[in-house]
Amino acid sequence: MKSIHGLATFFAFAVSFISNAEDIPGSKDPLGLKRYDGTRTTFYEEKAFDSYTLPLGMMKRTSSQVTFANSLELEGKVTRVTYVGSDPNRTALEVYRNYQTELAAKGWEILWEGSEAELSAAKGQIFLSRYANRPSGTFALSPQGGRYLAAKKGGDHLSLFVTNYKAGSVNPKTLQPAKGVPIIALDVIESSAMEEKMVVVKAEEMASRILEQGGVNLYGFYFDTGSASLKSESGPTLDEVEKLLKADATLGLLVVGHTDGVGGFEDNIELSKKRAAAVVAALSERVPAASSRLTPCGVGYQCPIATNSSDEGRAKNRRVALVRVEK
Repeated sequence: MKSIHGLATFFAFAVSFISNAEDIPGSKDPLGLKRYDGTRTTFYEEKAFDSYTLPLGMMKRTSSQVTFANSLELEGKVTRVTYVGSDPNRTALEVYRNYQTELAAKGWEILWEGSEAELSAAKGQIFLSRYANRPSGTFALSPQGGRYLAAKKGGDHLSLFVTNYKAGSVNPKTLQPAKGVPIIALDVIESSAMEEKMVVVKAEEMASRILEQGGVNLYGFYFDTGSASLKSESGPTLDEVEKLLKADATLGLLVVGHTDGVGGFEDNIELSKKRAAAVVAALSERVPAASSRLTPCGVGYQCPIATNSSDEGRAKNRRVALVRVEK
């Protein structure tokens, strides 16, 4: 593996957030990654949980199957986007260099890169067939000059394929690129989000950590950004805390809300208090006899356990802690 942190900034002007009226409805830029200037989306697909084969080597096609010289089998939230450019004078290489710069700035690490030699129709064993439905015909006759990379950041991965549109019939016609413009396929696989939701701390482990450490951090209470409304996905963690409270009728707990460092200090204090109160309300409804043993409080981002300068660190800081109230 090789890092892309040291790449120079080749074309500072070209990659930027844009609002394009021609984007297909419901589409967006995944993970906040900037797009190439002047592009519009012609394909967008988002699945909350799916499998994905991330190519890390040339495609190998036989009569019975398609494989790669090397690959990763991933699971998680999968978002697929196709961007179509507007300027036929922009080459796939120029667009590709801009994406390299953007990914380097965001801390992504390259796992594998492929160029025309590995990706063209003959030597690449029809690598473009991976994008046959985005929409049909967009990539079919555009193998020359293609560039591909696979990258990772924490538990997330992405694949990027860039080439120039040559010719062909795209259906529907409203999504057909102009001849020669850059076309981009970007797939993002968010395994880290999936893993976080799969981890539920059992009541027995909560009790052990509270006894040994005085408290336990929980990541199974879910809220939308800026919201204090507890989401339905929080059910499994609520189940376990309910068991904890029923198992020890003398246990008193501070329910402490923590936020990341995004936003103002006072706003985060208020948000963390409201989120802690929402958790206490849900638990009190489940175990009414325990309501007097639960005290909500919020500290905003005053007690980080990781850096707030990265996505991974901020995710660790967003939590609810159960802290034992000593008698």
